[in-house]
Amino acid sequence: MLGISQDVTEERSVEARLAYMAMHDALTGLPNRAFFADHIQREAPIATAQNPLALLYLDVDHFKHINDSKGHAAGDALLCQVAARLMQLVADGDLVARLGGDEFALLLRLQRRESIERFAERLLRSLSTPFDLDGVNEHVTCSIGIALAPEHTEDDDVLMRNADLALYAAKESGRSTYRFYVPEMRLEAERRHMLTAELHEALLKGQFELHYQPIVQLDDDGLAGFEALIRWRHPVRGLVPPMEFIPIAEETGLIIQIGEWVLREACRAAAAWPNHLKIAVNLSVCQFRHNSLLATVVSALDETGLFPERLEIEITESVFLADVEQSLPLLRALKELRIRIAIDDFGTGYSSLSYLRAFAFDKIKLDRSFVSGIETDPGNLAIVRAVVGIGSGFNATTLAEGIETEEQLQKLRAEGFSEVQGFLLGRPMLQAEAQALIEGGASPLLVGARG
Repeated sequence: MLGISQDVTEERSVEARLAYMAMHDALTGLPNRAFFADHIQREAPIATAQNPLALLYLDVDHFKHINDSKGHAAGDALLCQVAARLMQLVADGDLVARLGGDEFALLLRLQRRESIERFAERLLRSLSTPFDLDGVNEHVTCSIGIALAPEHTEDDDVLMRNADLALYAAKESGRSTYRFYVPEMRLEAERRHMLTAELHEALLKGQFELHYQPIVQLDDDGLAGFEALIRWRHPVRGLVPPMEFIPIAEETGLIIQIGEWVLREACRAAAAWPNHLKIAVNLSVCQFRHNSLLATVVSALDETGLFPERLEIEITESVFLADVEQSLPLLRALKELRIRIAIDDFGTGYSSLSYLRAFAFDKIKLDRSFVSGIETDPGNLAIVRAVVGIGSGFNATTLAEGIETEEQLQKLRAEGFSEVQGFLLGRPMLQAEAQALIEGGASPLLVGARG
């Protein structure tokens, strides 16, 4: 009988462990998504104004970068430390759960909005304190989305969706912050969903087109080439500017397919131009990090017959510095193909210029914000002069964007800029118009003056 009793006890112990494991996260020991969903399903419908619930969704900002750069063991260690700090902050009766990946949920019994705000601020401060990852201090931030019951809803599914929408809004606001759900967030989510579906259709139906903005070299006022700029010819809304759809394309991953189309189309157009003209193509951070980029570039050049030295790839400072260890080998591989590399929107991203020593960029493009006002703003003029000096020191071409007045043009010419681009010289134009400008042989300076 004793042996049977022991068997039953062990069986029940195994069942209890299995039940526990089914409802708890193996890494952090916190309740998991299943536990959390079951708990909130019971609690949300009975929340009242006197006994409300605050649901907080929390995401570790840029966690993938930590995993990729430091390894999964470091990422796991960070998640365990985040979980421990969350547990230290909550009161008895509150729930902390790990939903998966780097996403956590907290269900709090706080009655006043001000109390929830103070808690969220304490949470942000706590997680901004460095984490010890194998003896190295790692600084991270988090984003928080907050939804309330019964103020926003008494339905548990809706409450969770609302918190998720608020989390998305916090990330869009620059991260390292919190946002409360408001109904407008749902309307924005519906707009994004519709836009995503329309972008898929635009790819299938060929609704994208490239416009080409002239680039002028100031040593002889001749045409140096064009920058390829994507536009969306929407069947109802007409011409949609990139700022309205590129962020959604990046978020959904569609930017990879769109970017491949841009690269091939730009190379195809430039292959028909005289050999001295270059074509500049912008790369987003998603494209730059994608493992197919190098193969895509080589394929586009092979298919179109464009000489590599006529292709200029533009990346921003933030794209390059997001992951220097990955960026440098890729940029060097592109340079080995004789492709030119330009740093775009120079001056808007980072205060340190040390990255310029890490890679020999062929061109530095000064952001338009520094060109505006150079006629009267001594600060902007000083920056213009500094960029000319940097370009000279690193043997890089300097280009100023956003030229809109004759006085700006003459200032930049006098300061020694190599190239200019802007509405004064020519707005982005269709391929046929670009071809006509090339065949006309006149300087864009003259064409712009007449236009």
